[in-house]
Amino acid sequence: MNSTVLDIPAVCLDLARGCEAAERRDSETAAALLSESCLAMAGAILDVDPSRAPLIRRVVAALRSIGSLDQAERCCRRLLEHHPDAAAYNALGSICQYTGRILEGIEHQRRALGLCPDRPELQANLARALLEAGRTEEGIALLRTAVQGMPDHAAAHSNLLFRLHQQADIAPPSLFAEHLEWARRHTSAIPVRTDHPNDPDPDRRLRVGYVSPDLRRNSVAYFIESLLDGHDLQAVETFGYANVEYPDEVTDRLKDKFCRYRSIYGLDDSAAARLIENDQIDILVDLAGHVGDNRLLVMARRPAPIQATYLGYPNTTGMDAIDYRLTDAVADLPHFQCHYTERLLMLPDGFLCYRPPDFAPDVTPLPAARTGRITFGSFNNSAKINPRMVELWSAILANAPGSHLLLKIKGGDEPSVREHFSMPFTQGGLPADRICIVGWRCPVEHLSLYNQVDIALDTYPYNGTTTTCEALWMGVPVVTLIGVDSHLSRVGLSILTRLKLEFFAAATPREYVAKAVSLAQNLDALARIRSSMRARIATSGLCHARAFARQVEEAYRHIWRTWCAGRSSGRW
Repeated sequence: MNSTVLDIPAVCLDLARGCEAAERRDSETAAALLSESCLAMAGAILDVDPSRAPLIRRVVAALRSIGSLDQAERCCRRLLEHHPDAAAYNALGSICQYTGRILEGIEHQRRALGLCPDRPELQANLARALLEAGRTEEGIALLRTAVQGMPDHAAAHSNLLFRLHQQADIAPPSLFAEHLEWARRHTSAIPVRTDHPNDPDPDRRLRVGYVSPDLRRNSVAYFIESLLDGHDLQAVETFGYANVEYPDEVTDRLKDKFCRYRSIYGLDDSAAARLIENDQIDILVDLAGHVGDNRLLVMARRPAPIQATYLGYPNTTGMDAIDYRLTDAVADLPHFQCHYTERLLMLPDGFLCYRPPDFAPDVTPLPAARTGRITFGSFNNSAKINPRMVELWSAILANAPGSHLLLKIKGGDEPSVREHFSMPFTQGGLPADRICIVGWRCPVEHLSLYNQVDIALDTYPYNGTTTTCEALWMGVPVVTLIGVDSHLSRVGLSILTRLKLEFFAAATPREYVAKAVSLAQNLDALARIRSSMRARIATSGLCHARAFARQVEEAYRHIWRTWCAGRSSGRW
């Protein structure tokens, strides 16, 4: 195609308008302007005028933002046909990673970094891909290098803190020091408000704000929705501050469960803090900690007189501006307090309330009764699968003759990914046909996979949370290994305690193997557990939204009265 046939200015104008629509989050207009025919011309534009490459890169970003990943990938590949392009390799690597082609994504990220080896953001992107592939030590080392190269990048530094929890051996004192360093580096120069005008009436209706990037289809939603459903709106007025880049149907549902809902995505930290101040929030609750797209730098300004963190992160924020952390006395033992800057606020009956999804399929009879063999399963994030877990799971399989292990991991439908994750087991002597690995599934299919699992195996030191609740709701008992020095390795015990199933929690690695093997040998017990699990959950507090919300509200009232008393005495 030549320029006499292709009207380059007109096509470029349409593409630019499509990009502008995507950037203002008008997905419908963007999709219309970035149509298939228009994108086909985009490749021809590069053939005629390679200097238009920056526009095509912008088109790639726009397509990714509206979820048109196939088209974005084609544009990346057309860019790369013309010349090596670090931005295109980086985008292509991210697309591959998102769509489950993890190892292919790593190769593209390596090419991007090879072209620009001194760019720390490319180092961070490659590190993220390596971590998703289970290459924990290599990924963390590279991520640390990236953070050193951009010392003022709070989000990258937060990502490092989050990823450090995925190491097999992590010492709480050193991890605490890492969090303190994040706070020192990124919050020490931020002005903190101290003159909050909130009415110090200890018994009035409280204005409670929740800040989260995960008010969408995300694990956090299964738990925060229960709290919102259970809240007594005569006692609290709820505000949602959503830092959600891509809202979805869950976002739409959650919006209506807040008294007032605000999108703060795209607002800078100061503007978001002013919005919260203007709402005169009494207690502001962070639901993300150091996970992606957190707004801790908003919290650092203390837009509310009382601030807390809850649910989305298994550790301290490291910040003096956050006063409390909601937890329970099983997940956090008293001596853990020295590793938190927040004061631990213990909820008496557990810190979680799970909302089972409406689309969950029925629990089926025990799979082993049909297959003639025990199937163990773990659907946890692949980054939690470390050499220690491979060793323990291999020992379980070796001592449970004929048993299989079903792993569901991102990219598990890709042969190279399956080979990568099964290799440590086969190198240890297990036949390859006893390890089954599948990739991500849509939510209904994901839950249906539990109908192939007899016993779920939790990860360590980073226990599952949503995966554990999902397995239990589908009738599958979960064997977990208990830690003695950190929250993240006691969440499994906290959940099982709610159901009076502490038997499935093991105090040592040897006991973890023994419990799993013993359970596998008693099919009658497994069948009874499976058929009665939902009734057990129904009579426990794990899904009682109103009772749970009352306990949270009592905690809020306690810390509010403490603040009011301090205000009256002049301590605040």
